[in-house]
Amino acid sequence: MKKEIPHPKNYDVIPPDMGYRYFENGAQFPLQPAELKYTPVNAWWFAEFSFLAYCHPGFVRMAVKLAGFDGFFFVSGKGTECMVSWNHEVCVIAFRGTELKSRSALHEVKTDLNALPVAFEKGGKVHGGFLAGLEEVWGGENGLEQKVQALAKANPQRPIWITGHSLGGALAALCFARLPAATGLYLYGSPRVGDQTFIQANMGRPIFRIENATDPVPLVPPDIPKLKFNFGDLGELRFLDWQGKVLKERPVFVLEHHKEGYREAKEMLDEKFRELTYSVSLSKAGFRTSKKLIKELDHHHRNHVKEWRLQMKRSLKQFGLNLDEHQPIFYAVKTWNALMDAESNGE
Repeated sequence: MKKEIPHPKNYDVIPPDMGYRYFENGAQFPLQPAELKYTPVNAWWFAEFSFLAYCHPGFVRMAVKLAGFDGFFFVSGKGTECMVSWNHEVCVIAFRGTELKSRSALHEVKTDLNALPVAFEKGGKVHGGFLAGLEEVWGGENGLEQKVQALAKANPQRPIWITGHSLGGALAALCFARLPAATGLYLYGSPRVGDQTFIQANMGRPIFRIENATDPVPLVPPDIPKLKFNFGDLGELRFLDWQGKVLKERPVFVLEHHKEGYREAKEMLDEKFRELTYSVSLSKAGFRTSKKLIKELDHHHRNHVKEWRLQMKRSLKQFGLNLDEHQPIFYAVKTWNALMDAESNGE
């Protein structure tokens, strides 16, 4: 069954959320670690991992164990947290995004804002703050690099998937770029990370970028060549629209197209109204009842115009940006609903 999408006004959607049932029905829809193409199942599983990464590591350890992952490792820096879960079939690296309720929030926001491009050792330039965030957990005896290398050495055939939401997605992208042995990457509401050279260096690898409706975060940092902000979009897009459909392109909203449609509809209604008014006024019988009929036609006409205006407002609202749409619970719930749609359609 599909899940109801929570409303921000009635539900505290700011993570962490330890009341949410993570990986619910996961046994019925198991992860597909060997599948390199985008699948609704994997999109939901990694959305759950990305959402879960906001929780306390003790809670995460329990949740992933219930989901079938016996191994667990946690590493943290000043503002970066990363959780590695594994079993004999797959290893999942999940980065936490900006947690506004935590003590490290100020440090994380500073990381988000430090957008000056810096050189990346694997090619191209990347967001300086994101790279600094990854460095907090990368090196050292207990760092992420050595831990992942040990897991890969212990089981070279085991797929390694990396994921994250928001800032966690940006960190996941840089981690993936540093690990040639990593199998694939799923990003949720992730800001842009690097320039075109960085993006080209990772072309051909399984990278899937999921964006939710009017979430503004995937559109930043902006691409401003004059300021040398040449950030671009990494990987294949899957866009979760307002009805829950999964699209491969962002919808393009052209205001003039909607205005033109409105004008055409109004002109058609006006012309029809004039024709009916003229026809009624021609007959003697119609002349006696024309005032009443014209009044009814005018009411009908006004209702149509009102409906078109409401449609315009709905269209504008749909394409306006809304930070509420960025919260990880929306990605978890909507990818689950998309999985249910795919199952019902036999996909």
